[in-house]
Amino acid sequence: MDERKRKSIPLFNIVMPVLLFLMLQYESFHTIFSAPESMSKRLKNCLSRKKHTGEIEYFYRSVVCMITGKSPHVILGQEMLKPRDGSGKDEGELTGGKRLIEQLKKRHGHFADVIVADALYLNAPFINTLKENGLEGVIRLKDERRMIFQNAERLFKQDEGKKASFWKGKKKIEVWDLSGFKMEGCPYKLRVVRYHEQWEENGKETERFMWLVTTLEAADYRVLWEMMHRRRDIEENGFHQLKTYYHAKHCYCRDAVETIFNLIIIGFDVRELYLYRRSRNLAGSGISRKSINRIFCHDLLTEKVKQILCEKGG
Repeated sequence: MDERKRKSIPLFNIVMPVLLFLMLQYESFHTIFSAPESMSKRLKNCLSRKKHTGEIEYFYRSVVCMITGKSPHVILGQEMLKPRDGSGKDEGELTGGKRLIEQLKKRHGHFADVIVADALYLNAPFINTLKENGLEGVIRLKDERRMIFQNAERLFKQDEGKKASFWKGKKKIEVWDLSGFKMEGCPYKLRVVRYHEQWEENGKETERFMWLVTTLEAADYRVLWEMMHRRRDIEENGFHQLKTYYHAKHCYCRDAVETIFNLIIIGFDVRELYLYRRSRNLAGSGISRKSINRIFCHDLLTEKVKQILCEKGG
């Protein structure tokens, strides 16, 4: 019989090494969570879809709210989408997005002023959720079948709306801007702005139209254009980083998915805050995040890691 007393391990000693390795993006560390469980158990809480080959593919999906525009691009929260319910359908992004907005409001109070979203979120219940939680929305509009698109286009063709133009670098942008639009199920008046971008690329004239819908009545159309373009930050600085360097695309153990993903996000946020708040000269220096990670990893090997992670935690 083993008479040794069971010694409790401080939470600090467990969480800090996990966060440290996630922050430094150690690839081998992520294999700890890619568990040798039976596939049926691992896929129990997954979403599913049928591939063109007829094979069923299992995956996880999450809705993320992240600060865009100026660095640091901190992730404010995430919400995992739930698998098939009684209707036989997996939960969609709109449902998860509304739940995330409500949870962030409950947890942090007024956590943002404006939510910038893709065309999928141009939906009356989502806009209502934003307004009910004290938020405004700037949402991409690209579906020509939508009534709000058709109504706005008809008015713009009749030269209605404020027509203006401005330059962004070598790009000339013409603007059509009208307010007072309605959407079924939404009691709030909406504003539609259309941008016609023109620039020269490889010696050829190039053009593109961009549409958006917003609840902001007084915001300058140039600011709205900037907001819509900054929406790409969540792809370039958020999802790309999480999937490529933090290995968030792994299918982790079924009971650990949300916990591990939250730890990944905390690691991501801590690194972003350190890089852009502590290291004031990083922005514009041309030094990549990956290079900084190599420096961190090298310094870690030369420090008394055991003392830093264990003895300090008790």
